[in-house]
Amino acid sequence: MEIINKLKATAMAGLIVGLFSFSGTAFAQQTNPSQKATPPATQQQGQNISDADLRLFVDASTRLMDLQKENEKVMMVILEEEKLSIDKFNTLAQAHQQQKLAEAEGTAEEKAAFNKAVQRMMQLQPDIEKNMQQAIQKDGMTMERYEQIMLAYQQDPAVQAKVQKMMGL
Repeated sequence: MEIINKLKATAMAGLIVGLFSFSGTAFAQQTNPSQKATPPATQQQGQNISDADLRLFVDASTRLMDLQKENEKVMMVILEEEKLSIDKFNTLAQAHQQQKLAEAEGTAEEKAAFNKAVQRMMQLQPDIEKNMQQAIQKDGMTMERYEQIMLAYQQDPAVQAKVQKMMGL
């Protein structure tokens, strides 16, 4: 999705998505697996999305992008306070995701700083999730409808084109 491509630290955003489930795609990943297994139904569903719903989706997604930027700034401050570079954080995060943190290249101090940074970021999770839900629901869109449109966006080129046009991309 174009939203994710605009992020300053893509690898960091990927970890954050894994830790916090805080982007639009994270909401879409929580959808029913049977929906993912039926692209033709999703394409049909894409045809049933009104322009008004797409506008609500675009507005919510724009708010989510703004929240993402704010959250990144907070997380960058955490990394600075823990004296950990983005590159080192990303390297250790990848090792952590592969359950190989102990074997990862880095000093004991860097690994301790990584663990402390992740713990601090995890403490932000409830507020991040709450803010995301509020951003989506602000104009009356439900979480379920946002997820449905996100799924259609991911799988239906016609929906992608409409959303990108509305976003001015």
